[in-house]
Amino acid sequence: MLPGGMMPVAQLVTMLRSSPASSAAGLLQAMPAERLPIVAAALKPADLVRIVPALRPEARRGLLQALEPDCLSAVIRGVAPRQAATLLPLVPAERLAPVVAGLSDGALAEVLGGLTPQQRQRVESVAAPGRERKVLGLRYGESVARALVRGNVHVAVYSDTMLVTKGRWRIAVAARLGDDGRVAVRDAEDTAYKVRADGALAVTDVAAAADVVQYTRETSDAGRPLETVVWVDERHDGHLMRALVSLFR
Repeated sequence: MLPGGMMPVAQLVTMLRSSPASSAAGLLQAMPAERLPIVAAALKPADLVRIVPALRPEARRGLLQALEPDCLSAVIRGVAPRQAATLLPLVPAERLAPVVAGLSDGALAEVLGGLTPQQRQRVESVAAPGRERKVLGLRYGESVARALVRGNVHVAVYSDTMLVTKGRWRIAVAARLGDDGRVAVRDAEDTAYKVRADGALAVTDVAAAADVVQYTRETSDAGRPLETVVWVDERHDGHLMRALVSLFR
């Protein structure tokens, strides 16, 4: 008889909870398929969060399909975003919408960053109307932050903007998706004023409007260093860092 095949559920749950994650995963994988829903229902989400990463891909799929909707959502929320990105594509279609709705905007943004375009489209198609833009904006900000880190500067989150430090320099950075610079410049300047930064940088995925460029030039000439830059992906890392360095003065 395979381990867990006839063992009382309560005893099996106790064994799963007391075993290392890899051993617990082995017990679940060796279990007859018809017992899995019963045992899964007896486990707490915290138990499953510990065990799921150690399961083989097909075993993960079977376990997720065996979970009740509330427990399934709790497990997806409980694992690290990178792990959630491997689990979300395994969620049955009829359960995907409530699982996505249960994720915070920040968590969903991180998860989407780890999905393939096809997987991302599937998730975005069940998200609440209007939520996609907010989540995409968060993803854009996180991507800009990673690009800045690649430039060997320290990046700290300040509300929905960033504070970049390099040596004695402190630069406020606002990254805004789909903005022509008006929002990003305002937000970067607001943060710079609040934290007494040495300059402000507005990062957008489209070129700044002509009047924004003029305002930026006039503001810098008046002694308040301000710059705008377009960043879309890693190909623009050099542009981003040159704009940042130009504010170190």
